[in-house]
Amino acid sequence: MTESKYKVVGHPVPRVDGKVKVTGTAVYADDLVLPGMLHGKLLRSPFAHARIVRIDTSRAEKLPGVRAVITGRDFPGIVVGFMKQYADRSPLARDKVHYFGEAVAAVAAVDEDTAEEALDLIDVEYEELTPVLNWEDALKEGAPVIHERAPDNVGTTCHFEYGDADRAFKECDYVFEKKFVSQRVSIGFIEPHVALASVDGSGRVLFQGSKQSPYITWRHLAWGLDMPLDRIRIINPYVGGAFSGKHEALDLDFSAVRLAQKTGRPVKIAVTQEEILGTYRQRHEKHVWMKLGMNKDGTLVAADCRLIADGGAHLSVAPLNLYLFGLFTTLPFRVPNVKYDAKRVYTNLPVCGAVRGQSQVISCYVMSSMISMMAQDLGLDPVDVMLKNIVKEGETLVSGARVNSSGLEEAIRKVADGIGWKKKSTRKTPNRGIGFACGAQQSGNRMGGHFASSAIIKIAEDGTVNLIHGGTELGQGCDTVFTQMVAEVLGLPMDDVHIEMEDSHDAVLDSGMFGDRCTVWSGNAVIAAAEDARRQLAGIAAGMLGAGEDDLVFSDKKVFVKGSPEKQLPFLRLVRQAQYALGRCIYGHGTWAPPGAEIADFARGRAEHHTPSFSFVAQAIELEIDPETGRIKLLKSVAADDCGQPINPLLVEGQMDGGSVHMIGHALYEQSSYGKKGEPLNSSFRDFKVPIAPDVPPMFDYHIVTHEPTGPFGAKGAGETCTTAIMAAIRNAIEDAADIRLTDPPFTPEAVRKALKAKSEDR
Repeated sequence: MTESKYKVVGHPVPRVDGKVKVTGTAVYADDLVLPGMLHGKLLRSPFAHARIVRIDTSRAEKLPGVRAVITGRDFPGIVVGFMKQYADRSPLARDKVHYFGEAVAAVAAVDEDTAEEALDLIDVEYEELTPVLNWEDALKEGAPVIHERAPDNVGTTCHFEYGDADRAFKECDYVFEKKFVSQRVSIGFIEPHVALASVDGSGRVLFQGSKQSPYITWRHLAWGLDMPLDRIRIINPYVGGAFSGKHEALDLDFSAVRLAQKTGRPVKIAVTQEEILGTYRQRHEKHVWMKLGMNKDGTLVAADCRLIADGGAHLSVAPLNLYLFGLFTTLPFRVPNVKYDAKRVYTNLPVCGAVRGQSQVISCYVMSSMISMMAQDLGLDPVDVMLKNIVKEGETLVSGARVNSSGLEEAIRKVADGIGWKKKSTRKTPNRGIGFACGAQQSGNRMGGHFASSAIIKIAEDGTVNLIHGGTELGQGCDTVFTQMVAEVLGLPMDDVHIEMEDSHDAVLDSGMFGDRCTVWSGNAVIAAAEDARRQLAGIAAGMLGAGEDDLVFSDKKVFVKGSPEKQLPFLRLVRQAQYALGRCIYGHGTWAPPGAEIADFARGRAEHHTPSFSFVAQAIELEIDPETGRIKLLKSVAADDCGQPINPLLVEGQMDGGSVHMIGHALYEQSSYGKKGEPLNSSFRDFKVPIAPDVPPMFDYHIVTHEPTGPFGAKGAGETCTTAIMAAIRNAIEDAADIRLTDPPFTPEAVRKALKAKSEDR
């Protein structure tokens, strides 16, 4: 990696929140206690599909210590969702339950034990309906209808065509078709969902919870509770991981608010890991039929993709998921002719929604897997074929999106050298294999008119800086990179920059942390706020130093004239001059949204300018297979990211490794399983297997430094891009090691043994 030209940006500095976290003094949602606080619990349905005939809460209400019981009838009857046109869920189930574990009532009591006891006293009469537990049954003629809004059980669709795929397939040399199935998985963050709500004497609600996108939660709460936005205030405590699973206002969030309103006392609801793994947001189960056309030299010609996403009982962000899967059939590989048709099917299983990497992780998995298989069939080197087909800097995709910057070619070459591709691919070691893959991600996208970011900077009288931004620190390091940006702009040490917790009262215009938008969208807003403050200070300093504002340099806690460093002012003196002599308090304001960004049309897949930039990754895996047991051992991972100018290379490396481990779990271990009645079968970490330290191979990461003109200091997103290549790299390495073509993760020892046995019997 080249040496950074900046003093603070581009350097691997420690996290600003590291000390409070490692010392245990960081305050998370479940640490919060308010005077008179009650504890809430949710009653969940024992059926996957049933009408609610009657709910009798009288016995629970009479239990000593119980202060309130609510049902779906205690809400205004408004359904909420990703957007108005996709709204399909109530805060609590009202007339019907749609999946096992859907909340039907909530209790507030003086302690958790009393609340638990009260749940057993609530009498619910159900009329059980036939559950629909897979997409095939859901699409059958005469299948039970899950939502009246979708009599065919198809919640949303996406269809688009670029070029002429039908004609192109007739003209290309080799057409290859394959089906892939990607399993349903839970998210598995360590900190469960927590909601704490209180109501003041005027009726204004204060909500504090473990939320990834407080702005989305704020809007959803106001929507579902039929309250004006200004009557709800959200303050975010520290968040213990989210991975896109803490965006929406969920049943516990609505219930905590409603119980607080009913009792007049603060109410906290904390759910268990069993509830998280069994009933909350998961990644879609995807069935993908992919057809690719390629010429003999390895040039991609056409793609025809059909996707059916089995997403459970409510839509959540399904329209976005379908759209993104199709878009990333054109990234990171150039495909001039594309036909795409997708549908998201309702089933009586828990809701699938946003998960780190969204649909791109599966779309990129399918594309890199297909290219590797086709290259081998044609006697070509898969890495050479990938190099031939990658999109290049300055290209406009067939979708209309433009790639402003790309270091993918350099990343591929770096990774190939790092894994020893040429040597190991020609000199085979028995039962060992290497696999190669590429991935891409957008730096956020425009999904609505309110999608933008904001930040406010206040220069304190002691010369330090208070920064309020609208994003959320989830553990990804945004507070650290924003501190670096402010320090760089104002010429201050990082210790002089302080960040306040997110508060909708102060800074609300930020749609949240997702889709790799954090660094670019919020970062640009932070820089704009810092530059606004600097301009105000420069206007004062120019008069004091007898120089033009544009000739001033802010560095090392001083302001001096460019070319005449002896003409300088201490930063603190300048601030005090503004505050004491002139009576001015310096506030810097900044907002940002991509210039000319269009709101995506999810149904037709159109949004030529929906994102400011694209990030890229190349990754290789070396692994070994035990032919007797089918066990896979990962030996080495080599990856190279192109996230533009890394603001903090240390944090980027952490994201790279963390994202890789996340998707190692998806590739090898994880699967959310449900029984014949829709009941969860593995809702604990004892049964839902995730990678642990011995499962992780040595990881070697390279940073390919490029400059993205729309990004802060030339940066792009990194935290989700790193999830998009490793699954295909593992799949391709399995094929290289054992000559078997698995396509449906998780690639368990049983799946490997079954494929090895089938290969042996075919000989």
